Amino acid sequence: MSSNLYPKILIFFFVVSTILAVPPLMAGDEDQVIRVVEDFSRFKAGAFPEGWKCRWGQKSKAKKIYTVRTSSEGYLEAKAINSDVPIAKKFQYDLKEYPFLSWQWRVLELPEGGDERHKKTGDSGAGIYVIFPGLLRPENIKYVWSASVPEGTTTDSPYNSKTKIVVLRNQSTSLEIWVSEKVNVYEDYKRLFSQEPQTVQGIGIMSDSNDTKSRAEAYYRKICISKK
Repeated sequence: MSSNLYPKILIFFFVVSTILAVPPLMAGDEDQVIRVVEDFSRFKAGAFPEGWKCRWGQKSKAKKIYTVRTSSEGYLEAKAINSDVPIAKKFQYDLKEYPFLSWQWRVLELPEGGDERHKKTGDSGAGIYVIFPGLLRPENIKYVWSASVPEGTTTDSPYNSKTKIVVLRNQSTSLEIWVSEKVNVYEDYKRLFSQEPQTVQGIGIMSDSNDTKSRAEAYYRKICISKK
């Protein structure tokens, strides 16, 4: 992710966290143990997922990177070739009520030389953002499948100290297989920001490869929040 593009990404996440319409909770939603953030099976194969937004002027590029696919079930394909376009979906909820986030991802190609700790190499094979409101700019936790950083590493984004990076997977995990993740975002937020979280505003996705001028390819599916 290049430094000259990062302010645009901050603005993009700010828009997602403050302006986009939020579907109201239906009666009984507060009693659900699990809520689906996104099931890509509901979209037509070959399409860009409706309801997911990208930063201004990047929609045509985003449509080339992110495509709904289907086999036995739907998933989102992200194929980034020397690019860094994030997409996000407005999804507001109380993190204390739903502390857990789960999803499945499958990485086919990692960005060569990617290392999220440095600006010159700050690419990820796959990344899931949890977006929070913040003073002047949003706060984010970014869970990544890294090309090289040790699993369990937490670090500030080299572009923005309000984005905390948590490395869940790296090159030691086999590629081309689906991997299930479940994280306690509530506890991670308190640990990383040393305060209680505000309401979650949205969920973002990005596979990027522009800093390393390489390629990243990953699939995403079954993004959910849960009480336990």
